[in-house]
Amino acid sequence: MIKLYNVQSDITSGFSTFLKSSIPNLRKTQLNFLPSLMLGMINSESCASSDIAKSLNDELKWAQFDSVVKRINRFWSNKLFNGKSFFNSFIISILDNFKSKHSNNKIHITFDHMFSHDNYTIFMFSMRIGTQGIPIYFDCFKGSKDNDAFKIDTILKGINAIDELFKNRGFDLIFLADRWFNSTDILQHIDSLGHTYCIRLKGNLKVYKDGVCLNAKKLKHRKYHAVVHKDVFITDNKFKTNIVYSNSLDTSSPWIIATNKDLDHTILNYSYRFGSIEFVFKNQKSNGFNLGKISNMSIHSFTNMYSVLCVCVTYLTILGTDFSKNSNCYKNIKLTTHKIYIINGKRIKKRVMSLFNTGLTLFKIAFNSFNYIRLPLTFKLYDI
Repeated sequence: MIKLYNVQSDITSGFSTFLKSSIPNLRKTQLNFLPSLMLGMINSESCASSDIAKSLNDELKWAQFDSVVKRINRFWSNKLFNGKSFFNSFIISILDNFKSKHSNNKIHITFDHMFSHDNYTIFMFSMRIGTQGIPIYFDCFKGSKDNDAFKIDTILKGINAIDELFKNRGFDLIFLADRWFNSTDILQHIDSLGHTYCIRLKGNLKVYKDGVCLNAKKLKHRKYHAVVHKDVFITDNKFKTNIVYSNSLDTSSPWIIATNKDLDHTILNYSYRFGSIEFVFKNQKSNGFNLGKISNMSIHSFTNMYSVLCVCVTYLTILGTDFSKNSNCYKNIKLTTHKIYIINGKRIKKRVMSLFNTGLTLFKIAFNSFNYIRLPLTFKLYDI
């Protein structure tokens, strides 16, 4: 008799065990259905209810297709399920077992907005893992022009949530953000909490140095070398900070970065911004779960759905890190995740498959496989 490994019941049982132990406040009805939703999202690579329903074979054995779609939609709209609270508990359980690879315990936190067409706006914080990241906090807003999504209070609320999330964990947080977040209120708040910020400034921002007022882009700089400007004042508020000006071959426009600490590593720290959050957004949209398909959900339903989507993205990234960290356990799986390039006479190893895509590919190969393939369901996150 031919045996199938990693069948739907195996995976949902593993998800259920993790959720039950990590998020004890889940209602029984939620615990019974959430694992199927997670599997359906991953297997269908979609967050649309109809796509999820098509991939839930065990569910369809006992109900009509339309009934499964309605059940999924009822779950999203259920007032007794709080997606943000659920995801926060999930992230706490992930961080409880996380160990930083680096002895300095630095953690890069990136925040930015994402638009799902004109339907929704998401304000997210991500944590860097390797050259990409996982979502750790979010707020959802209806449409693309909700002023609440861009208010300073919303941003500071998120920063406070991250501060609380990492409190007493012994990590050194470094906040990264693009030029649209160069408000002195944000810089001052991060500094007051004892964390590091590396936030890009707009070129026309007012800078006061040696009693002279000039635009940030007019600060002294050198071609292809970073120039450090210590203890300058920015904006009419005369907020004191440091600025590192970098004009590199790798950037289309200069990086003018405000920071309060570790001037020697400012450029390196900021270089992690793009991969650590833009890849998360891409994985949720065109590269993974087709978030753009969702257009007519209430904000409550969308937030609940998005929380489960973030869990799925995190799981697949965790699976990718497990493949990289425990490669000896996957000797029967051949995935080209890195390639060797000759650059200036040196052999350089570069990743060509992201952690997320590694996890997704591995999951697809392992699901309903005739050969045993390791598929951990413990959600243990490794630093890469």
